[in-house]
Amino acid sequence: MNTPKGKSKFKIWIIACSAIAIALLGAAGYYFYDQDQRKTAYKNALDALSMQVDTQMTTAEYGSVYDTSKLVLDHTGTIAAEGTVDTKKIGEQTITYQLQDTDAYGKEVDKEFSYTVKVQDTQVPVIAFNEDSLTLAQGDAFDPLSNIASVKDPVDGDIPKADELKENTYTVSSDVDTDTAGEYTVSVKAKDQNGLEADGSYAVTVKQAVQKQIEETAVSSSMPYLIRINRAANTVTIYTKDEKGDYTVPYTAFVCSTGDATPLGTYALSYKYRWRALFGNVYGQYATVITGNILFHSVPYYAEGLDQLESEEYNKLGTAASMGCVRMCVRDAKWVYDNCDSGTVVVFYDDAANPGPLGKPSPITIDLNDARKGWDPTDPDPSNPWNS
Repeated sequence: MNTPKGKSKFKIWIIACSAIAIALLGAAGYYFYDQDQRKTAYKNALDALSMQVDTQMTTAEYGSVYDTSKLVLDHTGTIAAEGTVDTKKIGEQTITYQLQDTDAYGKEVDKEFSYTVKVQDTQVPVIAFNEDSLTLAQGDAFDPLSNIASVKDPVDGDIPKADELKENTYTVSSDVDTDTAGEYTVSVKAKDQNGLEADGSYAVTVKQAVQKQIEETAVSSSMPYLIRINRAANTVTIYTKDEKGDYTVPYTAFVCSTGDATPLGTYALSYKYRWRALFGNVYGQYATVITGNILFHSVPYYAEGLDQLESEEYNKLGTAASMGCVRMCVRDAKWVYDNCDSGTVVVFYDDAANPGPLGKPSPITIDLNDARKGWDPTDPDPSNPWNS
């Protein structure tokens, strides 16, 4: 049977169109399939970007060194941080991290993580005193600030004194009345610039004054010794009692150094200190209080160490070299410390022509080039290199 020529061409055209349609549908299907695959790959890569942080690093101490890299314990991809933590600013601060990678098709993937770091101040001001307590005699001059060694913030340093307590200041209150014997308190309150407060106090005991008219012979004294200090000759003479009970028998003598503020008159010993802080940020061994801030003590040391002697000052023994105290070598200061109890009478006088009945002992001097110069040659401590 013969097919008409027109119908044959139409059939071919239908077949061709069908093939094209099938091809287009296949291409479209592949395109959409590929797009789904790319989306999935991108999402998988994005989901894979992760960070693990140290939660302890989400708080920081005021004034500390903060390393943002230490907040991150682990991460995927490459990392970059935006922002820093200023630990001198109290409060919350944000650090942002950018993680970056590529998916299976090479497309760049970015993800952002933000964390809050809280800066807080937990360190209160530190109040330090030279002594935990002071003892004064009636009539002594007293400055409450004299016993305050320092008031500091652990981060910001020295805190200044003010009349009213506010940020970055400290105040002092005192009920001390040196005209009246009794127990008193000096109180210190401090506040740092972030508002943290601290307080401290020290006790002050005002003792009844020694009678000013004590007889120089001090017949009524029950002490075994009386001490006479010749300011003009820088000599100390110790007396014991005679058969009548008067202090007329010279027992021993020491060379010393007094000063312009060394008083005249009669006093009685009171408190003792194995080491005592002195004016000028120095220290003395075997200190015994005579009156107020006037003490027997060793030649000064730079610090509380037996090898820290101010050797140049040591070589001034026998001359007026102190700020008012009675300086002696360690051996002699220790003798007074060990043998003269509280209540022992001390008499200051001047007689340049006659140092005393036992004369003026010759002072020891130290060669300032000697490696042992930091030690007092008379110090009985077994480790003293002068004794070896």
